[in-house]
Amino acid sequence: MGKIYQNGDSAYIACAPLEYFSLATNVWTEVDADDGFPVITIIAPDGTTNVDAVAMTKRATGKYDYEYELPASSEGQWRGYVDWEYGSYPHREHFTFEVEA
Repeated sequence: MGKIYQNGDSAYIACAPLEYFSLATNVWTEVDADDGFPVITIIAPDGTTNVDAVAMTKRATGKYDYEYELPASSEGQWRGYVDWEYGSYPHREHFTFEVEA
């Protein structure tokens, strides 16, 4: 399970550093996503998509985050995913977090 928040908090969601493995150098390197990525989707406990493929904020090479203000009475397990591409190869990272009263 992910983090635990309270109603009305801001959920801070960061995707794992975006990395690319080069067979030529045998090294993992942090990279920026292709243009238009990464995007985040956040789904409420009732199955409603509250955030649908919204751009994330870049903080450094390969590091992105998104801040989402939780609505009142939003208890339950939230879920979502971050989609990104590098070199036109798609990737998806799933996450969950809990909201308590």
